[in-house]
Amino acid sequence: LWTGVKVAFGACVVALAVVFVTGGIFACLLGNYLQEDVIPNADFDTDNFQLDQSSFIYFVDDNQEIQEMQQIYADVDRVWASYEDIPEDLVHAAVAIEDKRFFQHQGVDWFTTTKACVNMFLGGSSTFGGSTITQQLIKNLTGNDDVTVRRKVLEIFCALQFEEQYTKEEVMEWYLNTIFLGEGCAGVRSAARVYFGKDVSDLTTAECASLIGITNNPSRYDPYISDYTKEQNKQRQEIILNEMLEQGYITQAEHDAAVAEELVFVGRGQGTTSTTAYSYFEDQLIRDVIADLKETYDISDQLASQMVYNGGLSIYCTQDPAIQAKVDAVYEDLSNFSGTSSSGQQLQSGITVIDNETGNVVALAGGVGEKTASLLTNRATQSLRQPGSAIKPLAVYAPALDLGVITPATVIDDSPYSFDGDGGSPWPVNSYGYYSGLTNVYTGLQKSVNTLAVKILGQYTSPQVAYDFLVKNLGFSTDHLVVQEERNGTVYSDIGLAQMALGGLTDGVTTLEMAAAYSTFPRGGLYIEPRTYTKVERVDPDTGEVTVLLDNQAEYHTAMKDSTAWYINTMLQNVIKNGTGTSANFSGMTIAGKTGTTTSRRDLYFVGYSAYYTAAVWSGYDQPERMSSGLQQQSAVTWKKVMSSIHEGLEDKSFPTPSAGTVTVQV
Repeated sequence: LWTGVKVAFGACVVALAVVFVTGGIFACLLGNYLQEDVIPNADFDTDNFQLDQSSFIYFVDDNQEIQEMQQIYADVDRVWASYEDIPEDLVHAAVAIEDKRFFQHQGVDWFTTTKACVNMFLGGSSTFGGSTITQQLIKNLTGNDDVTVRRKVLEIFCALQFEEQYTKEEVMEWYLNTIFLGEGCAGVRSAARVYFGKDVSDLTTAECASLIGITNNPSRYDPYISDYTKEQNKQRQEIILNEMLEQGYITQAEHDAAVAEELVFVGRGQGTTSTTAYSYFEDQLIRDVIADLKETYDISDQLASQMVYNGGLSIYCTQDPAIQAKVDAVYEDLSNFSGTSSSGQQLQSGITVIDNETGNVVALAGGVGEKTASLLTNRATQSLRQPGSAIKPLAVYAPALDLGVITPATVIDDSPYSFDGDGGSPWPVNSYGYYSGLTNVYTGLQKSVNTLAVKILGQYTSPQVAYDFLVKNLGFSTDHLVVQEERNGTVYSDIGLAQMALGGLTDGVTTLEMAAAYSTFPRGGLYIEPRTYTKVERVDPDTGEVTVLLDNQAEYHTAMKDSTAWYINTMLQNVIKNGTGTSANFSGMTIAGKTGTTTSRRDLYFVGYSAYYTAAVWSGYDQPERMSSGLQQQSAVTWKKVMSSIHEGLEDKSFPTPSAGTVTVQV
């Protein structure tokens, strides 16, 4: 017996020794592990995380008040909400269902953590569980959700360290701005707009509980997915309201009222400014801001795009929504563009409208019919098409008048400039099919006589003078006009008689360039570079400090003498009254303009203006084809529909007269 007792005692001693030695070794290993692997990686600072935030486009209304027009975001729709803007019920709903001891613990709830660990070691769930709101925030920010002991231990230490640096309010603010709430929404402010069509600060108790309920499992509780998920959202909401009642956050009466309140989900696009497709104006605005950020800060296209879509920018645009609506009324109605080509192409068109006083682009359309996607080809600002005779006032008549080598009374022979080919074919030919002999400049522009334009360019100025005038004076892009370039063995240049006098350019120009150039005339010779925005700002969500990233001040210069502009205004009024532009004429407003038709009617242009606005219209097919004779005045008719609507109710206003005064004589 005594021998057995000694053996048992010895075994116990050995066992205890093994336990102590093993425990010591484990403690040393754990200490080294924590010291070398966990603690160095537990430093966690929100300054290290730049969260994606939605940007917004704003416009100035008739009362000079800033209004929101559109929200921009890529994959994540997030608008930061400060803690002061978040309803108390929303905070309490999150705490009640996600972390009931949030206000008592220091980042880790040891009771639930211990319970989760015991459950795991006893063969229960291996997902650990027991995460506090602080731990969830860390997981959301790092994106690390590995199911490992190391990740959980590191998360615990991060949470403890995090709450030493930040207050409970700061933790909650970051948490409610990072949780995913379905429909692409990250954070409660975007979700409040998408689900309830209101700002987060205006949410009711019932809506707060419904919103917090989604984050547990958006695919199950997003009310927009199906009737089933809508019912599930309601059930989850009531569970949260019950928890809020039991934990003393709301009274029984408040609970009952919230349960009884009908949840009205507005649907994305209703009560919010988010849409599935940006407008043509918004497309161009986004492109302009990206290009200017890239140039100003010497950054890549990708980084500039990220700043626009995810940088939380405030972009102040130049659009006038009332004018844009009138453009859209014409361009979205396909009955205004009924001219299918022989190959089945839809007749297309683009338009740019500029405010003459400011030079701002106030409206544009880059295609006809309903726009179904963002960043489509914009026929107003991207498509390069030949302007035909619409180039004549810009490249031929304005430079010659400005140099003083012609006046409207100058007489030039309407006869061939040259004879091409072996058979001696006369060139150029006129649209009316014959030559009229001696013709003054005034009549030549009225009838769009090709021979006069070519002779002015060839005998009074030069193609180089015309090219320089377009680029240096009237803002045309050297990326669009070709000086000299070889393509497939053929050398092309826009510095030539046919190109500059008749608009037969190698590639072409945009309606934006044409509208900006023509707007110089009603402005008395002052060119203002067109713009789609005035400034871009970014607000620091923590400090509220505003940084101006782009200050897009209007750039302008004198492009021609005011007498030159007056001559052009006088002659182009006659074009609309008695010449090729009569289809654009409407009563009650002083207007001027010029048609443009290219070879085989592949492109139709009309650019015209009042003292108030200038608009350039192109019509044609995306793959150039000859248009029927019935479409000859398509661009002029479209211009008239848009501009007559824009000018409704405006007082008739004449064009400016030269500063030195004018004397009219009969010639």
